[in-house]
Amino acid sequence: MIKTSPARLLHFVVRDDVLPLNVRLFRLICATTGVLCLLVILPLNAVQSLPVLVNVTDTLLGLFGVFCLWASWHGRHHLTLYFFVLLGSLSPIWYLNAGSEGSITFYYFPAILYPIAVFRGRKRWLLAGFLALNLIALFVIEYLIPTLTVPFQQPSDRLLDLVTGVFCCCLAVAVVGWLIIDNYDREQSRLSRLARDLAASEQNYREIFNAGSDALFIHDEAGCILEVNERMGVMFRTKPADAHGRLINDFSLGTSPYSQVEAAAHLARALREGPQVFVWRSQRADGSLFWSEVALRAGVIAGNRRVIGAVRDTTRRREAEEALQRSEARLRLAMDGARHGWFELDLRTGEVVVGAAYAQLIGQDPAIFTPTLPRWLEAIHPEDRAMVKECLERCVASGQTVSSEYRRQGPAGEWLWIHTVGRVVDYDPDGKPLRLCGTHTDITERKRIETLQQHNQRLEAVSTLAGGVAHDLNNILTPILLASSILHNNLADPQDREMIGLLEKGAKRGATIVAELLAFSRALPQNRIPVGPAIILRTVADHMRKHAKQGVRISEEAPTGLWPVVANAAQLQQVLLSLCTNANESMPQGGTLTLAVANSELAADPTTGRKAGPWVVFRVADTGPGIPPKNLERIFDPFFTTKAPGEGSGLGLSSAYGLVKGHGGHISVESPPFGGATFRVFLPAQSHAGASPE
Repeated sequence: MIKTSPARLLHFVVRDDVLPLNVRLFRLICATTGVLCLLVILPLNAVQSLPVLVNVTDTLLGLFGVFCLWASWHGRHHLTLYFFVLLGSLSPIWYLNAGSEGSITFYYFPAILYPIAVFRGRKRWLLAGFLALNLIALFVIEYLIPTLTVPFQQPSDRLLDLVTGVFCCCLAVAVVGWLIIDNYDREQSRLSRLARDLAASEQNYREIFNAGSDALFIHDEAGCILEVNERMGVMFRTKPADAHGRLINDFSLGTSPYSQVEAAAHLARALREGPQVFVWRSQRADGSLFWSEVALRAGVIAGNRRVIGAVRDTTRRREAEEALQRSEARLRLAMDGARHGWFELDLRTGEVVVGAAYAQLIGQDPAIFTPTLPRWLEAIHPEDRAMVKECLERCVASGQTVSSEYRRQGPAGEWLWIHTVGRVVDYDPDGKPLRLCGTHTDITERKRIETLQQHNQRLEAVSTLAGGVAHDLNNILTPILLASSILHNNLADPQDREMIGLLEKGAKRGATIVAELLAFSRALPQNRIPVGPAIILRTVADHMRKHAKQGVRISEEAPTGLWPVVANAAQLQQVLLSLCTNANESMPQGGTLTLAVANSELAADPTTGRKAGPWVVFRVADTGPGIPPKNLERIFDPFFTTKAPGEGSGLGLSSAYGLVKGHGGHISVESPPFGGATFRVFLPAQSHAGASPE
C-alpha cells in the first residue's frame, strides 16, 4: 500500500518548487477546480433535480482546469484565459442554480482569490474589480428579472447544494491558503538562513579587513574617508572611528608634494587608470611623521564607486636602505684602501669596470688596464675555467651571491689563488639581470699555508699510525722469517719444505705491505663523496648481527631525512666497526649494542675545533661495565690497550680518531659510574636540504 501525505500531493501538483509563487498557485487552483468539479460537485449534482446545462458546464470547467494544469506542466501558463473561463462558467450557472438562493454565490469567494494571488500590479485589481462587478450585476439582474432564475424543485436539493458549495469553497480556500502559508514559512526560513549567512559573511569580512599588517582606508570619489581597519588606528595612533569623514590631508604631511592636492590626483588616477603605488609622507595623530608606501585600487562597494587604500609603514626599510648606501660607500673606500679588488660587469655589453686595487693585484697599471670578460676567463687556469664559468652562469641565473676560488695567472706567469664573490645587483623591468658586482681577493698565501698545514697534519697522523702498525707487524714477521729460513734448510721432507716455503712467502708479503704503508704515508689522496649516514649505519649493523657474541642484541636507530656527509665510506665504516667491536668485546655476558645516527644543529666548540652549524652525529653505546675514569683520558692514544699482550695492538680507537679528524669531525666518549659506554662521532653535514640516499 502506497503511503501518501498532503505535502506529497502538493509537491506532485506543483512539480517544481523553484517556480514563481503565482505559477504554483495557478497549478494548485487548476488541480483543485478539476477535482471539485469532476469528483465532488458533479456526483452530488446527479442526485439533485438540476438543469442538464449545470452539469455540462461543471464538467467542462473541470476538464478545462485539468487541461490548464497539464499545459502548465509543459511550460504554457494560461493565467488570464483561465480567469475568464472561470468567470464565464459561474455566471450562467448562477441563474440555472437558483441564483442568490443557490451555492454559486459562495464560489465567488475562492474565485476572487485567484486574481489577487496570481496576478501582480494593476492587472490584479482590474480583474478582481471586474469579478466583483460581475457578481453585483448578477444580483441586480435577478432583482429586475426574477424569471431568469431557475428555482430548486425540492427543499432537499437546496440543502444539498448549499452544503456542497460551502464544503467546496472552504476546501478551495484552505488549499490556496495552505500553499501561501507553506511558501511564507519557506521564505521565512530562507530569510533567516540568509540573515545568518550575511552575519557570518560580515564577520568574515571584518576578520579579513582587520587581519592585515597594512592600514586600510576606504574613500569615496571625493577622497573622504568612509571606513578604516584596526591596523590604521595602531599605525596612526588614533581611534579608527575618529578617522571617519576626514580627508587624507589629515593624516599626511600636508605640504606639497604630500598634500591633499597630490592625494586627490592619486585618487583620480586610481579611478581613471587603475591601481596606483607611490611613496607618501604620513603623519600620526601625535604629529610624528613616517615614510609609507600607499597602494590605491578602485572598486565597487554596495553599488558605489570607492577607492581602497593600503598604507604600509616603510620607515625602517627606508632607513635600512639609506644605511646600506652609506655602508656601501664606506666599504668601497675600505676595499680600495685594503687592496681588495672590486668589479662591476655589464651583462648586456660585457663591459667591465674594476677598482685600482684589482689591477695592482694582478700586476697591471690601473691607468691603462682595460679588462674584458673574455680576457679575464682566458687568464684562469685551464683546470678551473669550466668551474668558474659555471659559477658565473649560476650567479646570473639565480640572482644569489656566489663565490668561487680558482687559479689565475699572475704578472710573472705564476698562478695566483683568487677568491671571487659576485651577485647580480640590477635588473630591468622584465626581470632580466643587467649588472653584476663583486670582489676579487688574493688568497695565494693563505692557500699555501693551508696546503702546508694540511699536508703536515696528514703526514704526522699517518706517519704515527703507519709507524705503529709497522712496529707490531715487524715484531710478528721477524721471528716468522727467521724461523722459516732456518727450518727450510734443516727439513728433508719435500712437503715440509713446501709448507715452510709458503709460510716464508706470506711473511715476506706482509713485510712488503708494511713497506707500502710507509710509502703511502708520504701522499694521501682521498676519495670522498656525499654518502648517506643511514646506509653506513645499516651496513655496520648488519655486519655486527653476524659477528656479535651470543647474547648481544643489536639495536639500530636511523630516522629518515638525514643530511649527507662528505666522506670515504670505507673509512667511515672502519671507524664504526672499530667502536662496535670494542663494545661487543666489553659485554661477555651479553647486553645491548645500540647504533644510532641523527641530525643536529650544534654550537661552536673551541676545545674540539667544531664550528657552529649542521652536524651528523653517530652514536655507539653498550651496556657493558663501562670504562674506568683513569682510562678515559688515554682511550684514543696510539697503542694504548687494556687487553693482555698479544690480544690487541691498541690502534683501533686511535686509528678511528685520526680518520674522523681527517674528515673534519671529532669523537667523544662518555662512561657513567653505573656502567655502559657511549661513543659519539661528529661529522659536518653537507647540507640542510639534502637527505641521505638510502
